[in-house]
Amino acid sequence: LLPPQQKEESVDILIAGVSARGMVESAVRSGLHHRIVAVDYFGDFDLGLLCTHRSIKRDLTPPYDPRHLIQASAGLTFDALVYVANLENHPSVVEVMAGGKPILGNSPAVLASVRDPARFFEFLVRAGIPAPKIAFSSKPLNLDSDIRWLRKPLRSGGGHEIAVHLPEDRLEPGFLLQEYLDDLPCGAVFAADGRDACLLGISEQLVGRTEFGADGFRYCGSILGSMAAGQAEWGDLVGSISQVIRAITREFHLVGVNGIDFILKGQTVYPIEINPRSTASMELVERAYGLNIFTIHLDACQGRLPDFHLLAHPDSGCFGKAILFASQTLIFQDPQRWFDQGARDLPLAEEQIAQGKPVCTVFSRGQSRSECFDRLTRVSAEIESTCLHATTPA
Repeated sequence: LLPPQQKEESVDILIAGVSARGMVESAVRSGLHHRIVAVDYFGDFDLGLLCTHRSIKRDLTPPYDPRHLIQASAGLTFDALVYVANLENHPSVVEVMAGGKPILGNSPAVLASVRDPARFFEFLVRAGIPAPKIAFSSKPLNLDSDIRWLRKPLRSGGGHEIAVHLPEDRLEPGFLLQEYLDDLPCGAVFAADGRDACLLGISEQLVGRTEFGADGFRYCGSILGSMAAGQAEWGDLVGSISQVIRAITREFHLVGVNGIDFILKGQTVYPIEINPRSTASMELVERAYGLNIFTIHLDACQGRLPDFHLLAHPDSGCFGKAILFASQTLIFQDPQRWFDQGARDLPLAEEQIAQGKPVCTVFSRGQSRSECFDRLTRVSAEIESTCLHATTPA
């Protein structure tokens, strides 16, 4: 935490992770007078509009490795560290990068605890919270052949390397098995002070959608909005998730803003993962409810939760974001144009994007889930069409 004399003063804050733009934009929009610097992998066009930054992709050129963020941050002046995805999987990198300076967020010890699947799922069972079964070996699977299993990396993130596990498959080191609940994938975001938690939003997760160039279990966006048929059902869902996040917060002493991934089966919440840092859907919470995630994060780290009640906010439609992945090699065009139209995480002009790599993030708003989703697909198709046109010789 920040020393007492620095809580209200302007300090230099380093924001670090694979993609820093979302939290940096929230920090700049907060109106707080902290100086922001950033290190990430992409070094996007719009990150350059916000703050001084360094990137692995542009300044170091090796493939992404969290340890390279330490190298990229070398020589930067900062008073405190805020980390974003996927550093929750690398507590030692967080500790080294901070270099003894305050970490504004969950400590490396908390990260190691809450991101340990055995520890997390053992707590869920002990607390009576519904949860999918997990296994760390494929040997006992024959005991219950009716269960379908997913193979999932221990250091998971964004749906990468998740696949259906077949009986003849070998479980490799660094992976676990998780019961496959083929229902609605969702996420919720909350602020925590180590003892209590405040629910900030609930969203449907878009996973493996070919409209955005994704496949398998790859995360490619979120749609925030009421996810129940009626007000009573929505109230029950908000109440259920609030109970779960409070129990997890008390058990693992979470602070700052956090996310929880869960499967919604009917009205039952099945937690599958805690993301103990800012998440992708928090931008939608800002747009829908007028909150500032960066301010909430700093306040929660100091023990102050927001005076916010999700049920007190009337249904204002749906807010969506989608990550567009390249269906084939693309050449990106005119980032300023797309920035002015609301897209984010934009490559530089004339930058080549390889097939399967992220291109940019698009946003939409609609009165219904389908209207919101359709707008996301239209904008994504327009951006990809423009990029594909640029790769075609005259």
